[in-house]
Amino acid sequence: MDFGLTDEQDLLRATARKFVADVCPAEKAKQWDEEGVVPPELFRGIADLGWFSLPFAEDEGGDGGGPLELILIAEELGRASFDVAMCYIGVLIPGITVFRWGSEAQRDFIREQVMTGRHRLAVGLSEPDSGSDAAALRTTAEDHGDHFLVRGQKAWCTGGGLPDTTIATYVRTGPREPKHGGISLLLVDPATEGVEVRRTPTLARHILGTNEVFFNDALVPKENLVGPRDEGWKVMLSNIELEKVIISGGYLGAAQATLDEMLDYARNRHAFGRPIGNFQALAHAMADLQTEIDSARLLAYRAAWLLAQGKPCTREGSMAKLKGSETYVAAARLGMQVCAGHGFSTESVMSFRYRESIVATISGGTSQIQRNGIARSMGLRSY
Repeated sequence: MDFGLTDEQDLLRATARKFVADVCPAEKAKQWDEEGVVPPELFRGIADLGWFSLPFAEDEGGDGGGPLELILIAEELGRASFDVAMCYIGVLIPGITVFRWGSEAQRDFIREQVMTGRHRLAVGLSEPDSGSDAAALRTTAEDHGDHFLVRGQKAWCTGGGLPDTTIATYVRTGPREPKHGGISLLLVDPATEGVEVRRTPTLARHILGTNEVFFNDALVPKENLVGPRDEGWKVMLSNIELEKVIISGGYLGAAQATLDEMLDYARNRHAFGRPIGNFQALAHAMADLQTEIDSARLLAYRAAWLLAQGKPCTREGSMAKLKGSETYVAAARLGMQVCAGHGFSTESVMSFRYRESIVATISGGTSQIQRNGIARSMGLRSY
């Protein structure tokens, strides 16, 4: 494994860092979060840089980028906020899934609309009674000839309420047994009659927004089926390692920026005649945190490298997601302690980091689920 970056990768990282500084610095991300606004300049800027098309093959209209290029972008966007990183990741992952499994018409849709930033995708998977146990989903899609009749409810649908968005929705088209069978993926237009999207009030992540989606006898054309009918579980799992890897990049960026912010404060805030960062209690705590962040980075980059080599990385992806999310939470908690009253003020970026970090160990697969997967790779059956 080569720990160095190519000249092209170095340029990509520098470009991404400049984009964050110019378009979405942390202060701007905090403002967007508090106002709950959709920043058009963010999506437009990402599309103009060609990042939505980056992972697709050159002969398919993309740039042939790999997992490491994607994690570099996610890490830099995460410096603004994890929600900013998800504005990229949350569109990219379902786009890759649809392109891999979709019909030619659906692949054209990804090329012409999603790669260009004209349209977004969101994912409808979790439900009120099925989160970590995703295969327990109950939303049904009954076969009615040339269309499906969809009934049910989705929860925690990130970005599903934004304009120009299609929801990649996992539904049950077959029997509930075997549990992981009978699931299919449908592309659903939220404007469809019988579909209602409601914003869920949350502690943070207000840029993309979190939503409940209700399906009340919604008619979805058969041509909106992605991949083989009743094999949606396989479709969903096909990019789960890549998703964990890229998400880990977002956590890394957010954690590193959080440490950088507390370091800046610790160098400039004086107490007892010297900068507070020079007190060993705080210096050691921040040194430990940098070690944890670098450890998380190595885990994430290792998983990205394995993916790029076409090697399995189920265990490594879970480790990267687990470590990255837990490290962001730890960074935000320490940042609040170092910044003290300044961090407690809601005017501070640190207070925003603290709010946003809390869900890191829950969304995208909880820490407990990641540990289950790692334990299983060790020959242990934890449930």
